[in-house]
Amino acid sequence: MRRPLRSLAAAVSLLAATGLAALGSPADAQGRPALDHPFGVAVGGSHVWVANAAGNSVSEFNTNGTLVRTIASAADGFNTPIAIATNRTNVWVANKSGNSLTELNARTGRLERLVRGASYGFDDPIGLAFSGPYLWVANESSGLSELSALNGVRVRVVKPGVGHFDNPVSVAVKGNTVWVSNEAGNALTEIRASDGTLIRYVEGTNAYVGPIGLVFNAGDLWVSAASGNALVETDPDSGAIVRSISDAQFKFNAPWNMIIDHANLWVVNANGNTLTELNPATGALVRVVSAKAYGFNNPIALVAVGGDIWVANGAGNSITVIKAATGALVRVIH
Repeated sequence: MRRPLRSLAAAVSLLAATGLAALGSPADAQGRPALDHPFGVAVGGSHVWVANAAGNSVSEFNTNGTLVRTIASAADGFNTPIAIATNRTNVWVANKSGNSLTELNARTGRLERLVRGASYGFDDPIGLAFSGPYLWVANESSGLSELSALNGVRVRVVKPGVGHFDNPVSVAVKGNTVWVSNEAGNALTEIRASDGTLIRYVEGTNAYVGPIGLVFNAGDLWVSAASGNALVETDPDSGAIVRSISDAQFKFNAPWNMIIDHANLWVVNANGNTLTELNPATGALVRVVSAKAYGFNNPIALVAVGGDIWVANGAGNSITVIKAATGALVRVIH
């Protein structure tokens, strides 16, 4: 039976529950699975990059769904790669079990550097966000790390005593502010990007129940409350709640990660095997994408690619691609 995902810890434990072998995903030319519990997905240029948490590998795809390569060399240091982010030239991967980051060349897939060491403060790194030439890392078992995305040099570590972190799992940056979702603390932390000082700690509300995903839109911050089956719109200037959405019509069921595309907000429901689209300006429902043909199986991450939405199915060893304009199925990549 599929394990419900009510926390990030439960999501990671899914790897052990379903085993380390790929469930029917085809191999590349070297015999490596193309998809093996994909938990992170990012777009860089005309290619899509996928972090395979159980396979300790990263796969690169063309936007037409064909596999470019799967990278799994021991030198790359992949160890439960669970988050992935790209800038113009490179791909960064967070290795949760390895307490390290791997940087790859986005054009060649070649290893640029493996970043690790006690000074970085990595402790179950699980969330990544760029801020210009800098990269912020949410460490689930500790605090927040910042490093240069140009040379990998450590900038600072923001410790739990400063940020009141309690299982920080996602990070989002806007201007000179860094926001972090504290899954176990049912709260948000706002940090000043320039010096790492605490701006505010938003708690004392029943709205943020198991917060996971963070995304900015038109000045406001949206938060997915995975355990509360709700989305919360927050004013980042004051920390005040603008609205909380949990109506049955949205079919939220462990809402996980989110993106903004075509002016709309897209949310994967990890337990519900559905995708919810809503208008972030009004909070109105646009559609719920849900049908067997889509192959959703613990959808855990998503990214906008041109006019399409790519959804990583953590337990299905697959990627579902849909048209953003209509919600129509484009393909399922196994």
